[in-house]
Amino acid sequence: MGKYEENLIGKTTHLMEVDDEEDTSVYDAEIFADTTELVDNINKEEFKYLYQNLYNEIMNMEIKDKRLFCEKLSDKIYDVYNFEFSPKLDFNDENEVNNFLKFVEFLEFDYIDQLALIINGLDMIKLRRDLDLFFKEYAEDIIIRIDFLLRVEKFFGLISNFFRTNTKNGIIDFMKSRFERDKMIIILKTMEGEITNE
Repeated sequence: MGKYEENLIGKTTHLMEVDDEEDTSVYDAEIFADTTELVDNINKEEFKYLYQNLYNEIMNMEIKDKRLFCEKLSDKIYDVYNFEFSPKLDFNDENEVNNFLKFVEFLEFDYIDQLALIINGLDMIKLRRDLDLFFKEYAEDIIIRIDFLLRVEKFFGLISNFFRTNTKNGIIDFMKSRFERDKMIIILKTMEGEITNE
């Protein structure tokens, strides 16, 4: 039996005195299993697919359940990316939850525009040929570029916080991992931006 099934069965409790029509425990168990699987897939290709399939269910959760879900996501982000928000997020209202989920989207799959903006003007030929060499040679330029983009407020909310408070190595490692996934798409987006700016 897989972890998903264990979570599903483990959370399913049927109360004898509750009518089947009123019993939401199976639905709750399914949501628990689905969101646990989603958290377990942070920084994996499957995350985007799972997240988009669960998005409506997540949005319809009670705020207390959203808070627990976001806390689990935040803990997993710390484990995987070695990044923690300071001050710590408390997810007490819908706005904070929504901002955090937008940040998670950026972290996991919605990063193309931001990364293209960061590398705009750097050597795309070198990037195409050798990703490691590109990041070795341009690490300082990338950090300087991010600082500039933060000053002119090109990044908002928690994305700005991520770049502002993360370590240089944390930022470079994050960017490299995303380029390993989507290098050509990011390069095309960067070139598209350069043509637009000419």
